[in-house]
Amino acid sequence: MLTQIKLTNFKCFETETTFPLSQLNLLTGINGRGKSTLLQSLLLMRQTTERETATAVFLNGNCLNLGTFEEVKNQNTSRKIPIIFEYCSSPDQRLHYQLGENPEDDTVLLVEKVTTPSLTFKRTTGDLFRAYNSTEKEVAGLVTFFNLAPKLVNSLEDSPWSKESVFDKIHYLTTGRKIGPQPLDFPSALGKFPQVGVKGEFTANILYNKANHTVPEHLCLDSQSDTLAYQTSAWLNQIFEGVPVEIVLVRFQEMRLLDILFKTHQNSINRMNRPINIGFGYSQALPIIVAGLLAKTGEILIIENPEAHLHPQAQSRLIQFLAKVCQGGVQVFIESHSEDILNAVRIAVLDKVLRPEELSVLYFYLNNEQFAVKPIPVLSTGGIEVWPVGFFDQMDDDFERLFGI
Repeated sequence: MLTQIKLTNFKCFETETTFPLSQLNLLTGINGRGKSTLLQSLLLMRQTTERETATAVFLNGNCLNLGTFEEVKNQNTSRKIPIIFEYCSSPDQRLHYQLGENPEDDTVLLVEKVTTPSLTFKRTTGDLFRAYNSTEKEVAGLVTFFNLAPKLVNSLEDSPWSKESVFDKIHYLTTGRKIGPQPLDFPSALGKFPQVGVKGEFTANILYNKANHTVPEHLCLDSQSDTLAYQTSAWLNQIFEGVPVEIVLVRFQEMRLLDILFKTHQNSINRMNRPINIGFGYSQALPIIVAGLLAKTGEILIIENPEAHLHPQAQSRLIQFLAKVCQGGVQVFIESHSEDILNAVRIAVLDKVLRPEELSVLYFYLNNEQFAVKPIPVLSTGGIEVWPVGFFDQMDDDFERLFGI
């Protein structure tokens, strides 16, 4: 699990900015204050590790399209000043990336130097690096640096970072999820890392191919079945009070296609509906549920605006689900503007689904014209003692206008 990220000279964060993290992380704040920037520092690494070899961070890929070096470098700094990403899993386990401009291709960031607790890898020429220990003594000749994480140099360092990349197991659902999973998707084989897709576009395919996948016990709502197909419908029923989902294989001429169908409690017993014919909230929540049931211990789940098209009650119940996902060792990041989402994570602490230290609420704001972040501690009672100006206080402002209180 990541315990901390530091960013320097990346988009709105000019000076070194530290983001303390925990098992469930809620990113809040007024639009344009850096919430997405923090998530992008992870997603850039994920889409880069999908390349077979990488000694540069790719700005455009399957998760993000951020453009060019000029667009991601802080606008107040020189082009010669490096962008810094640092990821920590504990005080003595960190990955520190120094990234610079590539004069031959401005859509990538060159990896100039990578520092781990005991080794430093410095670019020499082309894609080759030299490895040095803490005393600057060279401990290896020229090495090729694959996929950004030093797991490729197992013989040079014995640390968790060298065994498995922290970046290549990130589930991500963007704000721009499909309004209704597209009916009649083509069935296809799953990759090494099964996922629902950044827009939920592979949800039907996941449910079809992994219908009998075993769901962890702590995520099973009852003991009738622990399969992905059954528990997906069970959680939809829990959140929306009666929404079974079914994936149907249909044939159209010589093609085999997947159709996704829902049944709401208003329907007659046998009638199933395509997503376009029922409320948008069902199809917005479905890929989140499938991703949460699919994620494994040590993986990361990033969700932007889970409140989209959801009633406050459904928002609260969806967060109950995600809090339970965290109990299985999955690290969850939520970007949200919903006070109902905030209250739901507080209740998760009150109900002891999460311990206070397992929740990180981060408020992004401007401090003397500098972009900054403030941790908002949540007490074991679910209470919040530190309530800065601008942090979910619009209702108080509105009530003062309406009722003079």
